[in-house]
Amino acid sequence: MSEAEKLLLVEEGRAVARGPAGKGWPVMQPLENPRTLFCFPWIFCVPLPGIALYILTGFSMWVLAQVLLVAFLIVGLPLCCCRVYLWFWGCWPFFWPTDVYEKILYLAHFNSVRSHVPPNAGPEFMPVSGLKPRGELAKGLLDYALFLRVPFATAEEFGNVDEPTFIEKAISSLPEREHFETFGRDENPVEFVMKQMSSIYPDIYQEWPDKLSDHALARFCLHGIGAHRVDTEVRDGQKLFVVRTNPLSILPVNDGFERYGGDAYFDQSWNPVMIVDSGMGPLRDDGTQKTVTTKPGDSGWERAKFRFRSSLFTLVTLVDHLYDIHLQRANLFVTALREQMSRDHPIRRFMAPFTYNTIFVNDNAFHNLIREGGLGPRCFALTEQGFALAFAAAPSLVIGAGAGEGGKTILFRPEYVEYLKKKGIDTVYWRQSLQLYDIFLRFVVGYLECYYPKKEDLANDPEMKAAARQYFHQLEYVSPSMLGRPGNDHVLQQRELTVTPDEAFMFYAKWLAQIMLDVTAGHEQAGAVEVYAQDASWCAFRWGIGQSCGTKQTATATALLMSFTNKKMPKLLDDWTHLFPPPISGDPKAVFQKFQDELVAMASSCDAYNAASSTRPYPECFPMYVNNPKLLEVSVSL
Repeated sequence: MSEAEKLLLVEEGRAVARGPAGKGWPVMQPLENPRTLFCFPWIFCVPLPGIALYILTGFSMWVLAQVLLVAFLIVGLPLCCCRVYLWFWGCWPFFWPTDVYEKILYLAHFNSVRSHVPPNAGPEFMPVSGLKPRGELAKGLLDYALFLRVPFATAEEFGNVDEPTFIEKAISSLPEREHFETFGRDENPVEFVMKQMSSIYPDIYQEWPDKLSDHALARFCLHGIGAHRVDTEVRDGQKLFVVRTNPLSILPVNDGFERYGGDAYFDQSWNPVMIVDSGMGPLRDDGTQKTVTTKPGDSGWERAKFRFRSSLFTLVTLVDHLYDIHLQRANLFVTALREQMSRDHPIRRFMAPFTYNTIFVNDNAFHNLIREGGLGPRCFALTEQGFALAFAAAPSLVIGAGAGEGGKTILFRPEYVEYLKKKGIDTVYWRQSLQLYDIFLRFVVGYLECYYPKKEDLANDPEMKAAARQYFHQLEYVSPSMLGRPGNDHVLQQRELTVTPDEAFMFYAKWLAQIMLDVTAGHEQAGAVEVYAQDASWCAFRWGIGQSCGTKQTATATALLMSFTNKKMPKLLDDWTHLFPPPISGDPKAVFQKFQDELVAMASSCDAYNAASSTRPYPECFPMYVNNPKLLEVSVSL
């Protein structure tokens, strides 16, 4: 076909699209006698084809029945034996009331744990040859109103292409069955969970001899899972510390379970003052939500504490652990790094340990946790709509959201710690976190100086700029509500117009240090919940109406979820200098050794702090575990 003929066809197509005279097709009224049943003239020909189709369908059903019969004869007995085997799990001596989904997932995870070899950061597990070339990664869009895409496990590097099995991907379609068996008055929920889960449960390094007293509640918030969520508020002229979970109270829950909620207030000496709970009344849409205030000594005080602890455990798991650390920070960073930096880039090499197995970990979460019918929705009291609302609201619930100037998120740890100090919050958790961040930052700066002797070399590095631009762009637009905003106002494009090379160098260094902190100590704070997950009388992901303890199914499901997200990763104190490319100046291995020395010194300081905890006055008389470098892993685990 000649070019002239192609042009003529194009012009004819435009003429058809525009109608006669190029003004569009005229408006037309409905016909007066439309043939609405579409019968004539073929109505007389319907019976014969219908009979033929009937015979063909009948024959097909007979063939299918024979195939199904043969298949049943082959696999029916093994399947029936498996079903009876799973049924016996609910009998003596285990009495595990749960559904088939959790039993199959347990078996899959048990097999994974048995075959898992704990990795280290050396060349055996992180060979340079295992780094994959730069390129766009195949991704899947997450369920539940998240504007986040997760790379598939096949993109993982270092040979870790351990894609989720067909069973793991398919079992989410199994029906969910609720069991409301509760623990007896003197029945030990910790012993019950350990009887079922010991073969897959990780070791517990935290010690909690007292879990239920008012001082234990303060430790829970100040030195425990709520340490990163401490805020202040002035009520009746008194400045109080507060840890909030009431934002969860508006989320709908399944029948038979209570809604989440509770803001715990403490005085300046960290004595509990009250718990204000918006989740104890019925869920209303008219703006008259019932709020219950309970104070120490009130008849409902112990149950109010249980509701608060459980709601905080849920909030931290959903928002801080699964969403913020895994699906937002670690996921967006590894995606930007892999798609924008070549395999020999010094920063790609430098950050490889901190992204080790992250793609596989998050793909596993994509297929088994954050999807309809997955373990995540099954563990919590939320309805499908409630689960979707929780993740849709997650960007506004992460720490630091809206704390910066003009309501923006504070990006880096020093600025956020300074922001908290101005509010009167100066805790050991934030002091240790800042100390670790500073160690990371010195390490990053020392390493970068070996490859970028001039600051402008890093400031003008196209791969570095592209990776940072992609990360911060996606970080800002993860919420679907941001779709209508202009695409040129995010943090990097504004900074590039105003910063000097020295400022750009430090911005990149601070960004890398923050990522390192997020996937190590940040993940430990939100994800190292072994001690909490084994005791459904202390804190539970869901509980029955009027109860102060989770059900037996909740207890084991919570422990299973925690175990599922706790596979061992390389340690922060490992050696990964084999990944460093030849430097332009300086000695990156010497920089690494200084970094390790500082980590060891901090670990000793953390150990000494914990050993002396009983000698300090309340409320500083408790240990702080999660920032200790000797306990930290170098990347997020699942």
